[in-house]
Amino acid sequence: MQMSLRQLFNLTATGYEERIIPAFGPLAGSLVAWIQPTGSETALDIGAGTGIAARLIAPHVNQVLAVDFAPAMTQIARQVADREQLHNLTPTQADAHYLPFRSGAFDLVLSSFGLNATIPRRVFAEAYRVLRPGGRLSLQEWGGQHEFDAMIVDILEEYAVYDEDAPADLVALRDLLEIERPWYRDMQTEDDFLDILEGQGFVGISVQEHRPATVHLPVNAFIDYKMAWTAKGAELAAMDPMARGDCLDQLRARLHEYADREGVLEYSPLLFRAQAARAQ
Repeated sequence: MQMSLRQLFNLTATGYEERIIPAFGPLAGSLVAWIQPTGSETALDIGAGTGIAARLIAPHVNQVLAVDFAPAMTQIARQVADREQLHNLTPTQADAHYLPFRSGAFDLVLSSFGLNATIPRRVFAEAYRVLRPGGRLSLQEWGGQHEFDAMIVDILEEYAVYDEDAPADLVALRDLLEIERPWYRDMQTEDDFLDILEGQGFVGISVQEHRPATVHLPVNAFIDYKMAWTAKGAELAAMDPMARGDCLDQLRARLHEYADREGVLEYSPLLFRAQAARAQ
């Protein structure tokens, strides 16, 4: 049994709005504020998922298109945009490596955690192509691993079932995640961003790895956010009930050590923020 990244993100789409957006929303909102849209721009959100960054920027631009390669993500993005009556937001299924738009179509290309499943040189070449001369690129991606994220990985591994005892779909997930992704191989430092963006012709490049925003989440909501990702949820589901309960108890206990009196965590992940422009 084999699984593709598209299938993985289709599976994740089911709980994305309810379980992942509570963490991603504040980070996307911080990115939009940092971008400082002008109000007249035509924008493209690459790797949009269910469209949170596109929804947040929509009131501040003329038009925004949100593309994702997972059909389930795009379907939900359309439903939410319709429900919120964001008439200038158009979700579209598309591959970021082969964008179905004419050259120079956009004033702004943005992405909030939407590029880490891509091949960097290809996606930045496409971003450059669809930007008008002088148009700008703004993005954020994950930097160094946060201690909460590392803790959850370690505890899940402690209770994880062996491959021979795991369901076939979980083994397929593990095999998929063991494949080296070009993004994580090539985009590890600020200099990596600078080199690749310069190589695609971008100018005015600035890159910083820092903690630009803080998310406040109750411990249980934070665990729910992390378990909403298909692979982690599958690891938890494969455990026998007693092991699953012990795993969740340990997760809660460890995270509560960092929470305030109300059981709320401050989550400030390291992120890469980059901006650049297409040459005039």
